[in-house]
Amino acid sequence: MELNDEELTRLLKDMELEQPSMSFTRNVMEQAKLERAPISLKTRVDNRIIYGIAAIFVAFIVGVFVYAIANTSVTYKLPEVKIDLGGAVDKTLTPGFLAVFLFIDVIIALIYFDSILRRKRAKTL
Repeated sequence: MELNDEELTRLLKDMELEQPSMSFTRNVMEQAKLERAPISLKTRVDNRIIYGIAAIFVAFIVGVFVYAIANTSVTYKLPEVKIDLGGAVDKTLTPGFLAVFLFIDVIIALIYFDSILRRKRAKTL
């Protein structure tokens, strides 16, 4: 027996959907509340593996650098640069500038300590 779309639609309209009783739904929801929440499984990578790989790369880079320096025969003479910052430092580091600089540093330190204390408080609650 094969049904076409119109016949199937007509049959489905005439049918009543069965629903579970209210007590069944309530009981199922109460059982769901009692279940423990699933713990997310995170794979942890051993830090020794990461440090080992990093050590191999650093040793390789240092080896290439040492090899390149050992095989160079060119001598370089760097030019001497003399910079006199005495006047510029005296003009920049005025007492007012130092006071403002220290004040801003204190404000930044207070904001940082406040964020640390808020994190500790949130962990204890």
